[in-house]
Amino acid sequence: MLLTYCSFLSGGLLATALQVLPSPSYGADSTSSAESFQLASCPRTIYIIEQFSGRRDTDGLSLVAPSAYEFAQVFQKDLEELTGDAWALEVVEVLPIDVSSIILADLDTGSDDLTYENGVHASEGYEIAVEAKRVFINGTGARGMFWGTRTLLQQLMISNGTAEIEKIRDAPAYATRGFMLDAGRKWYSPELLKELCAFASWFKMSEFHYHISDNYPLTRGRNGTWQDVYSHFSLMPEDAVLQGIIQRPNETLSRADFEDFQRQCALRGVTVIPEIEAPGHSLAITKWKPELALKTKDLLNLTHPDTIPTVKSLWKEFLPWFATKEVHIGADEYDSTLADDYISFVNEMSTFINETSGKRIRIWGTDEPSNNLTIAKEVIIQHWQYGQSDPVKLQDAGYDLINSNDQWAYVSLKNDHMPILPAPYPQFFNGSRLLNFAGRLQWLWNPALFNQVNTTMQLATDASGNKGAIMAAWNDNGPDATTQLEAYYAMRKGIPLVGTRAWAGTRGPNIAILDLDSSIDFLIPRAPGQNLDRTLRSSGNNQSVPLISWKRQSSENDTVTLGYGSKGMNYTLALSVNGPFTLSGPDNILSLSIDGDLVFTADGWPYPLRSTAEEDGFDSSLPGRIWTNKTSSTHKPVKVAVPAHITLTTDVLGGSRVWVNGSFLGRFEVFVYGGKNTVFSWSQMAFVAPLQTVSGGVQSLVLEGQTHESQDGAGNLPQAFQGAASSICGSGLSNLAVGWTSVVAIMMTGFL
Repeated sequence: MLLTYCSFLSGGLLATALQVLPSPSYGADSTSSAESFQLASCPRTIYIIEQFSGRRDTDGLSLVAPSAYEFAQVFQKDLEELTGDAWALEVVEVLPIDVSSIILADLDTGSDDLTYENGVHASEGYEIAVEAKRVFINGTGARGMFWGTRTLLQQLMISNGTAEIEKIRDAPAYATRGFMLDAGRKWYSPELLKELCAFASWFKMSEFHYHISDNYPLTRGRNGTWQDVYSHFSLMPEDAVLQGIIQRPNETLSRADFEDFQRQCALRGVTVIPEIEAPGHSLAITKWKPELALKTKDLLNLTHPDTIPTVKSLWKEFLPWFATKEVHIGADEYDSTLADDYISFVNEMSTFINETSGKRIRIWGTDEPSNNLTIAKEVIIQHWQYGQSDPVKLQDAGYDLINSNDQWAYVSLKNDHMPILPAPYPQFFNGSRLLNFAGRLQWLWNPALFNQVNTTMQLATDASGNKGAIMAAWNDNGPDATTQLEAYYAMRKGIPLVGTRAWAGTRGPNIAILDLDSSIDFLIPRAPGQNLDRTLRSSGNNQSVPLISWKRQSSENDTVTLGYGSKGMNYTLALSVNGPFTLSGPDNILSLSIDGDLVFTADGWPYPLRSTAEEDGFDSSLPGRIWTNKTSSTHKPVKVAVPAHITLTTDVLGGSRVWVNGSFLGRFEVFVYGGKNTVFSWSQMAFVAPLQTVSGGVQSLVLEGQTHESQDGAGNLPQAFQGAASSICGSGLSNLAVGWTSVVAIMMTGFL
């Protein structure tokens, strides 16, 4: 993976108003000292005290909880990645005298106030004490120490490698600070999943809810053609008997893949929460065993004698894979007239999973109008919509619950559900719903706030049952509606914001809203361990200088390795071509056939260039969407005649659009079903530029970091999220090693 970042010391991006995200909950006690900690003056050795190095947190959800030493290794790698320098990590029994360093240690005393908002002790708390020559980071657990390193790295980035003399005490308000990705209606590679963990960890997210199986809900139509509806199960069973559930073997994770995914996430403080959906959204099962279906074919018939044994056989196969104390069984959007069957199923699965593995289960809060039965109190309810569950009643009844209320938490990748209400679910995370909860200006959301309609019906901030919050990105529009990276674009600014507010709760400092967008844009591309923005290295900050300029030499072979991988938003790619060609990268392929078909291929799906009007697709309320009743765009595939000069521009809202010899020709797009298959539209596809190899008729290639569209033109994201396409450091990148010379980290027992 080509990891590149904007300059650590780029003066044009830095500002004193930039915030660490999440900001420390207990604030900071600063001194009036004229001195400050200077990163450049530190040696390059990381020390860890032996007594602390083996510490593992036991109160979290992970069953592969890293040791303090393993977290230190991650910190070491982050420093090496961000600085370009080598770092040493040494285990010592005693701290060297008068060492100048950054010191990480455990905090066993004086930390009783470092609790979650409900008063429970948190091993995720930490204390930072900055001195002139060294910085101490003391964690109440191994994770707390690790979260402290995130705060320190962000602060040093913001402040040009300096930190003022101060003491910070910090702990999260909620243990569950997470995001969900629907991998049941779209395939995601293990590499991208691990990058998402690294990205979320940068903003102190603690959970990755991995939605393993799903399908387009047949209650919205297509029940008559249910065999043709996309459904997916994203794990490959090792038991051959169970492999009938798999339709696309090349789009599954093996046990080794999944265990590595969990392990890599755990090393960054993130626990993977797997979900196998049943008894609704179960088309993957009913295609395999049609006799188990109700009349609505994606609903399991729970009275069939083989249904529950089949579901249990899947869980028995995968429970040994799942390195977490809690798992999710789905259990949403079932037939409410079968409430007793539903409740019995949930309770039976709770008992089975607990007796088999010792794990608790989570379910989506679901309407269950039974006069006879209730969901067992051991079951954790993930509230997602009023009318399906009521958080206040759940708390009063003694349940544990999670806030995923769809009004703030949900994203429908690429398009909302209009005209189905309570849509719309935005195609990009709607931060204004958190910054101005319930429509009230600057009423900042926190996980205790569920009800945007009756604003008096919220949980107490210290409610014993409230575990926290999870935002959710749904692939309701199917596997071809987005690329894998477009899911990231949709969550890109939501993850920092949800992570910040779930960490802070009501006791943390208020977000400086005017500076929030610039802080998020500054910190996002600097998250270590990932390059989801697909940035490239470049020298200098001159936007007029191309990032890449290549011209074919007569001595070169047909296929030439450019070696740049992919370039993400925003860019303009200019190609001079005299025949068919293929431009390949790790994320996709752009090709021109001998017949003149210009096609992007991503995740196995082809997207031909289609004829659209240049002005279409910039509806301010539904950016990127072109309704099928428009007459200015035909959406028919369009040919490209050679020789030609092709200019391709891409941003997340305008998508990938093409000019040939200076004339606009069309865009790459996808057909999207809306409503109950009654409202149709075409939506933009935003492809990264493939820049690893080129073959065929490309004679020259120039890549620039600006889009063809004006950055303040139609279709921009809401104010709090402007810059998603423009401030991703597409050009003017430089090596983070500038100004970063050394850090020493020492982990030891006891706060000094």
